[in-house]
Amino acid sequence: MSEKNAIKALRDLGLTEYEARVYTALTRLKAGIASEIHQISGIPRPAVYGALKRLVMRGIVEVQPSKPMRYRVADPAAALERLKSSFMTDAEAALHALEEVYSADGSGREEEMGIWVHQGAGRVCEKVVEVLSRAERDILIINPALLESLGDLYNIFRHVNEIIKNIHERSVSIRAVSPEDTPSWNIPGAERRIHPWRERGICAMIPDRGDVLVVISGEREPIAITAGSALARMYRDLGEALWRASATTEVDASRRDQTTDGE
Repeated sequence: MSEKNAIKALRDLGLTEYEARVYTALTRLKAGIASEIHQISGIPRPAVYGALKRLVMRGIVEVQPSKPMRYRVADPAAALERLKSSFMTDAEAALHALEEVYSADGSGREEEMGIWVHQGAGRVCEKVVEVLSRAERDILIINPALLESLGDLYNIFRHVNEIIKNIHERSVSIRAVSPEDTPSWNIPGAERRIHPWRERGICAMIPDRGDVLVVISGEREPIAITAGSALARMYRDLGEALWRASATTEVDASRRDQTTDGE
């Protein structure tokens, strides 16, 4: 089982199936010739030579110029670092190329009207973090108490409040509308208001830019819905209307009065 796991892990780091099996076989041998590697790995002998050549070029297998040539694995820790570095370099190059394609002239592109559904606690939390992180100046959160209740159910949500604090520290304004005053939602500097919000199982996150996110608690697992650019504008208008119609909390009223007295 550990050998299968090793082969899978090596494939995840960018090796081909043959390269991963040859490297794992050579790790068992410590050092050996191609015929020995062929016997242990079960890979056709001609393919063993090709895999060894590529592994040598990657710097994770060493070769001795003898007859027949002998091979040995480099230190596994050092080999892993080389593979990780190569993987990250390739990933960054791919990301750069994809960003160029994504940012290409989109003048003929239709405005995004659809919605996208994301299921599962892990995926929903990823979208929450993504939407929070893209806010530049302001984010309006409707019913933030749902995020706290999800934190009680799923460990992955427990760091969301910390992320909200972090984005506030980079001068992003945090506003929240709750169905009641919720002092447990302790985000220093956040401005909170109250509105008779009946849908306790729904939380809306409306940043000043990017997608708008609606999180629904769900019967079995949370669900998130992201709205495209055209619908996002509509959600922002609705969110601002709700904000204006909401009552200031006693906490924020007290803070406002203290600020006025100090002027």
